[in-house]
Amino acid sequence: QATWGLEATGGSMGEQATEEEGEACARHLQHQAASTACEGGNSVHAAVAPVAASPSAGLQQSAVLLGRAARADDEDGDLERQPLGTPRDAGNSHCVPLYSIWPARNKFFCRGMFMTGGETEVGITPNCSAPNFCVWVCILAPSSMYFMWVFPHLIRQGKYAMPIATLIVFLMTSGFLLATCCSDPGIIPRREVVLATDTAARLEAVLGFDILMAENIPKDGQGGARYVPSDLARQGYKWCRTCRILRPPRSSHCPDCDNCVLRYDHHCPFVNNCVGQRNYHFFFGFVTSVICLAFLVLPMLFWFMKSDRFELMASGLSTTLEPLFYGLIACGSLVGIAAMLSMVLWFYHLFLITTNRTTKEFRRKLPNAEEEPTLCAARGPRLFSPWALVDPRDMARGDEASRLEPSSIFSACFGDD
Repeated sequence: QATWGLEATGGSMGEQATEEEGEACARHLQHQAASTACEGGNSVHAAVAPVAASPSAGLQQSAVLLGRAARADDEDGDLERQPLGTPRDAGNSHCVPLYSIWPARNKFFCRGMFMTGGETEVGITPNCSAPNFCVWVCILAPSSMYFMWVFPHLIRQGKYAMPIATLIVFLMTSGFLLATCCSDPGIIPRREVVLATDTAARLEAVLGFDILMAENIPKDGQGGARYVPSDLARQGYKWCRTCRILRPPRSSHCPDCDNCVLRYDHHCPFVNNCVGQRNYHFFFGFVTSVICLAFLVLPMLFWFMKSDRFELMASGLSTTLEPLFYGLIACGSLVGIAAMLSMVLWFYHLFLITTNRTTKEFRRKLPNAEEEPTLCAARGPRLFSPWALVDPRDMARGDEASRLEPSSIFSACFGDD
């Protein structure tokens, strides 16, 4: 009974102390409001006067004036425990599209509709690949000469089949090259991307397994290689230490694009992109069509150069245009050599397709764990949405420092300023 009496007495004294503190705070606010009203009017006094109605209201009002958001159900009214500023989940105004803060080296353009590898071999221009630029030159330079000289000459002679076929193959070549360069090769999103977009359940439904292994490893994914089940490891599943995900068989991490790619074949600098599950048929179609285009364009150009009309055109050129003219002829010879190399590449990939292997599997003598076709297998859906709204704070890894890559050779030596 004595103990009960002491507890009751202590509780009543605590309540009295709390009420006294609330009344003191209310009187202090009223005093500030009165002094402010004398200087600038009675509007502030009218807004703060109702605080005197209750001590708890005084505590809440003081919390607002001090810059902290006190909850209505907070009995203690401890101002130091309240968060500063606006709560994180108060809205998505701070969220940005995923393509604007993509964690790998890919480049997105047209508001995330297209993507490419984003490598810079030259190092001077941050958004241009030198091998890819050479490919476009080797296609457009002889094709332009063909459509300026040979195409109208054949049309005037009433020969329509050859120029129309050449035009169709040219459009197919350009389309396949653009599709290979600017499409998703089958990227498996990183751990932070999956967590920020909350797509783990969708990816598990598409791929058939949990790439995060959320039941076995921590949320940050550190040390995940130790927890890969032995049965999955025997089937070809591997843990990626960079992306911190469990990737399926035949997939691999591309060091150039810094992504894991489904059915990874190779990274091609001439298309400035990875070649994988979702764009391999575009790549093989490009190699096939560019060889057909070379067989249609180059022989007709050499034939036209030996004709009488070409001699008349060459004789009518001024001395200033002759070097440019013969430079184009030399460029056509180099294009012929490139066409021969493309034919070798086409036979090589035809061999890979018939043996159901990828370039990586052939070079490293890796078995095809799933006996899956290389070309005729399902393309599959895209595993991420570039337009998903994410919080930039969710994309940062707490255990890693941000990597700042120089935009060019000159910025690496002298800075970006």
